[in-house]
Amino acid sequence: MRKWVLIGLAGIFAGIIGWGGFNTALEATNQMAFCISCHEMRDTVYGEYQQSSHFLNPSGIRATCADCHVPRDWSHKLIRKMQASGEVFHWAIGSIDSPEKFEAKRHTLAVREWDRMRAGDSQECRNCHSFEAMAFHKQSIKAARAMRDAAKDGKTCIDCHKAIAHKMPDVTAHHRRMFTALSAIAAKTLPAVGDVVTGVESRPLSPTPHAPSEGQLMAGHAVRVVDVAEGFVKIDIGGWRRDGTQSVLYARQGKRITLAILEEPALARLRPGREVEDADTGQTWTETHLQAWVPAGGFLRDPQPLWDYADRMAEDNCTLCHVRRPAAAYLANDWVGHMNSMKRLTPLSDAEAGLLLTDLQRQAKDGEK
Repeated sequence: MRKWVLIGLAGIFAGIIGWGGFNTALEATNQMAFCISCHEMRDTVYGEYQQSSHFLNPSGIRATCADCHVPRDWSHKLIRKMQASGEVFHWAIGSIDSPEKFEAKRHTLAVREWDRMRAGDSQECRNCHSFEAMAFHKQSIKAARAMRDAAKDGKTCIDCHKAIAHKMPDVTAHHRRMFTALSAIAAKTLPAVGDVVTGVESRPLSPTPHAPSEGQLMAGHAVRVVDVAEGFVKIDIGGWRRDGTQSVLYARQGKRITLAILEEPALARLRPGREVEDADTGQTWTETHLQAWVPAGGFLRDPQPLWDYADRMAEDNCTLCHVRRPAAAYLANDWVGHMNSMKRLTPLSDAEAGLLLTDLQRQAKDGEK
């Protein structure tokens, strides 16, 4: 009996030593000194963090790397440490061992961390910040309103507070590389008579090859090629005119999906068809066709890569302030207002925002079936 008691005590003692050693090692990897022990972190994000209010502030409270990037509860902390073993592997093979490599991956790394924090309802932020502890009367009116609205809308901290300790990544880099590749493919695509093609960007419309432009065909719309000559293609554009907006052709009746913007000479060459009274607004919409010449380069026979590009734009830009809304969450006309209000919060150009709007509208609740 005495022997088994000693063995049991020895086992308990060994377990305590082993558990304590494991926890000590685990906590050691939470220290800032460990986090910046490699130059990849020390020479990039650590310097940015030192310029933030989480490092130096009037109250003297400092949030360290682990406070923001490692959950405090045991189970999620262990899961996070296991995930980090993959990061150690990439460090070992030199995935980000130069400033250039790090910047090339910065957006991917940031999105991964944003998604992780969003999935955990920004618990790391809430360990120090909570709505219950906020003195809203000490905040600016704008800030207090934004915080309360965010809470009502179910937003989490990371939805609005990105890049508070580190530099904001270039969210346009990925989709603009995609567009460069698409443009190169479109430049080499030579449409033939009978082809249905889609422009990757807006195209000037002319009455004859080399003639001055009389309007613009918007990107993302399918048109049929009826003639080819001298590096130009003649296309047939079918759309709708709405009373009160005569210079705009829309892609679908009743939907403000801009297909083309026309000047007076082009308007005079339109071939009107049937008229329809819109059931919702009472406005008259007229089906119409226009044939015009455009430069041959800039079209794709298969539009799917263009929609993949638009989807990437949405993923990178529409998640800067909130969870991404599916296109089918709104009507096609509603997306116009949403895009007008949200574009200013993104780095999208007018052309990029226009194509993204077209993609959202075509997939809208009342979009293409």
